Amino acid sequence: PGPVGTVGEQGLPASGLAKYVASATEQEIEAGALEVPDAEKHVFCFFRSISGLPGDQSARGYLDINEAGAPDAEAQARLKDLKARLRSRLGANVHEDYACEWRNGSITADHLERLCEDVWRSLSGIILGEMTQLAEMDPVDKEVSDHETFGRERARVFFGREAALRRVASYLQGEGSGPFALFGPSGSGKSALMARALEQARQSDGRAAIAARFCGATPFSSDIRALLESLCRQVTRSFGGDEASIPGEFKELVEEFPKRLAQAGPGKPLFVFLDALDQLADSHNGRNLTWLPAALPDHVRIVVSTAPSECWDVLKKRLPETGQLELQPMSSSEGGRILDAWLKDAGRTLQPGQRGEVLEKFSKNGLPLYLKFAFEEARNWKSDTVKIELEPEVDGMIRQLFARLSAPSNHGAMLVSSALAYLRAAKNGLTEDEIIDVLSRDAEVFGDFEKRAFFRPPEPKLPVVVWSRFYFDMEPYLNERSADGTSLLGFFHRQMGDVVEAEYLAGERGTRIHASLADYFSAQPLFAVEEGRKSANLRKLSELPFQQVHGRLWDKVYETLTDFEFLEAKCTYSGIIHAPEGESGRKLYGGVYELIEDYQRALAVFPPDE
Repeated sequence: PGPVGTVGEQGLPASGLAKYVASATEQEIEAGALEVPDAEKHVFCFFRSISGLPGDQSARGYLDINEAGAPDAEAQARLKDLKARLRSRLGANVHEDYACEWRNGSITADHLERLCEDVWRSLSGIILGEMTQLAEMDPVDKEVSDHETFGRERARVFFGREAALRRVASYLQGEGSGPFALFGPSGSGKSALMARALEQARQSDGRAAIAARFCGATPFSSDIRALLESLCRQVTRSFGGDEASIPGEFKELVEEFPKRLAQAGPGKPLFVFLDALDQLADSHNGRNLTWLPAALPDHVRIVVSTAPSECWDVLKKRLPETGQLELQPMSSSEGGRILDAWLKDAGRTLQPGQRGEVLEKFSKNGLPLYLKFAFEEARNWKSDTVKIELEPEVDGMIRQLFARLSAPSNHGAMLVSSALAYLRAAKNGLTEDEIIDVLSRDAEVFGDFEKRAFFRPPEPKLPVVVWSRFYFDMEPYLNERSADGTSLLGFFHRQMGDVVEAEYLAGERGTRIHASLADYFSAQPLFAVEEGRKSANLRKLSELPFQQVHGRLWDKVYETLTDFEFLEAKCTYSGIIHAPEGESGRKLYGGVYELIEDYQRALAVFPPDE
């Protein structure tokens, strides 16, 4: 084939022809090195040359041989072209000083030590640089970035709701003294609408300062005290104010919040978007909304959303009808546009009857979340698949998904139920390494794996490929969130988590899952020392007391919450949200408050006779 963009002999452009004629390795290099926009920052190539290589079958492991038993000239040309493109794309990141010889039917190995050192040096430099950048990133900036990422993902494929978007835009540019509230049942697309309205606000008014939080997307956004402090800091930075005077106590923050909002002016208005108020935690009775100003300062607009909850009732009573908008079910035509966009993005199509089944069931509830689950189920159908009946409700679709994944021919009920249960039981989510570890430690899960497996692993640990296969099927329903200094997996939508809890965490099984997680985190060290620097295990500080309480391990709860070393670490290392002066000048805001929550959680359920 010719260069990318030209047409080959088969009438296809080279980019389309590659998947039919290029090797898997070449296609992987194209996707991972040549097609990424910042490859020069993190991609390295190491080319080895072999002298004296024979041109026959004995060198097949190092040379492409054709059917006649001679070197494959076409393959050699493709390899030469690939290397040339890599040199051109990556420049100094291509390393070629690795020469060896063919001797006695094999290659010499004197180049290997230098190759390994160069690979380690190149990759470790990138990894350590990324870690340093994350560690040094201001926590408020990190919080803002996380919510921007969350919003972009929700708004990526958005259609419809034009009338609702116009109402929000009119509110932002109009007059009025109070917040504007969007109401809708779970799965009605409130977060996507808020994300799209946020994008439009940025595009339509370049003067405005904008702050957005999707409650529940990060731990800080679930706690009303942390949420208010984070918003006060972001707003103050936007207007060049003084952060040092921002209080830390909840009552003081409630009084301070409208004062910080009042920094807005006619030349620079302020738009605040707060999605999913019903996802606020119980602390400080955040869902009663006493912290939300009923009258806003001039040039300030606040758009909020909620599902049926205490927040819904409060806002319905507090706001005038002009400040309320209840989302109606989406039409079949809107659903069809969304479905077609998702199918195009996935490179799939449906037969007319299959598409009709999806949209017919969608039309009964009009919930975008239902359409998402129906689409993910339908994309697995083949063109000749006999029409499958989809469940008519979201919960039914979720259970239908779990039943398909749990089939003996798929992942099996034990792996599916346990992996989902552990994910739901975690306070903030789990890393992939943690999921594999806890599944491996679960005797029932590992025993089921051994019964189903065709081989015995070299160690008593679930092979990564077993989790990877399951993750591949679950990926559309999971998302990543930043918490405890790392990236954690959780459910894309809380309704899936609710179904998991009802199906797999009810009763004694739920207690056992929490107790298993408690044992896992308890076994980890509280501190680590690397290169002379001491750091706390933030995952243990966060998860251990939570899991012990829900696992009803009362003696362990008492032991943890009276352990001075644990308490000191929790107060000193957890919940850092503001670090303007570097490590030595950090303001530690959250650890004490998180510890108080640990105590409150324990005291609420601790047996009186214990």
